Amino acid sequence: ESRAVFLEGFFGLTDWLNVGVQIPYFDQVFRDDTRADPPSDAGFSDIRLLTKWRLLQRPAVLTFKVGAKIPTGRFRAQDGLIPVGEGQWDLDFLVQVGRSLWPLPAYANVELGYRARAENEDILRDPGDEWLFNAEAGYAPRRDLMLALKLEMLRGKAGRVFGFENASLKKRITYVAPTVGYTLFGQTQAEAAVRYTLSGRNFPAGFQLALGLSSQFDL
Repeated sequence: ESRAVFLEGFFGLTDWLNVGVQIPYFDQVFRDDTRADPPSDAGFSDIRLLTKWRLLQRPAVLTFKVGAKIPTGRFRAQDGLIPVGEGQWDLDFLVQVGRSLWPLPAYANVELGYRARAENEDILRDPGDEWLFNAEAGYAPRRDLMLALKLEMLRGKAGRVFGFENASLKKRITYVAPTVGYTLFGQTQAEAAVRYTLSGRNFPAGFQLALGLSSQFDL
């Protein structure tokens, strides 16, 4: 069981360049009926730094993103425990293409990315690099309401333990997430999504509920 809070902030240096940071907090318990005291961990996880460049505005919005996950969260090597920190660095490289479908009040975008993952030197474990694919389409039946459907996919390469390749560490996941967004006032929006697992291995599965609140303002 996992509960998470993600705090994100972006700052626009120019009309086409944004920088941002993501600070996650996790509270996780590995439920196991054979244990009287199930393994659990809670605390701030690894921070991510993000940069987004808008390369094109028309005929579609083309954006290039670079991210770095810094191992700031606490990593604990314990059987059955999912620690709040992963103990290693990640570098993300993503390209996103989006387009408004006006005069229909709708949009669509796709994103393809590659995540280079470094070795956790504490346990000599390399989790393996990953390919990321995300797609979504949305429709606004009215000005303050947005309905969207999101598809999220991850395909990981074989990892390495003590320098030896281990195919059992490959990660696979496919999520689909119906999403509802509502404008509360001005540029402040609330969002709710239900994430369903379609397939996967070595990755959190099951029913997931996500709630979000975002706002945009000028300094």
